[in-house]
Amino acid sequence: MKYSYLRTVALGLGLTLGWPPATAGAQDLIYRPINPSFGGDPFNSSHLLSLAEQQNDFDDRRFTPLDPQQQFAASLERRILSRTSQEITERIFGEDPQQSGEFEVGDQQISFEQVGDQVDITLLDLETGATTSLTVPTPRF
Repeated sequence: MKYSYLRTVALGLGLTLGWPPATAGAQDLIYRPINPSFGGDPFNSSHLLSLAEQQNDFDDRRFTPLDPQQQFAASLERRILSRTSQEITERIFGEDPQQSGEFEVGDQQISFEQVGDQVDITLLDLETGATTSLTVPTPRF
């Protein structure tokens, strides 16, 4: 038994060492970009665009362009709300601050009350009854 084992090992070593060396085959590793924006195949652009459109969950139907009359109305509404905001800020933090007050702008009722070192502001939607409460610290100058 010992003889057959040694004979097998010697035969294996003989074949391994006597075997002609095999040449290793290799090739250059070349990077090819997929995206045509970065030098990839321009025929990939339609495939990449369709993938992007499938993943896009932005609904542009919500953002229809406004006609000039709607743009004017929106601009006027922003100006009125800005002026109202300035007026409320002046009454709360101005030279002669008030302890409380109430404004009504369209369907919104805005009330404020100074409590200690903060101002509690409540926004009430008169149509739905929904309220939003804000607490703002009073700055000390």
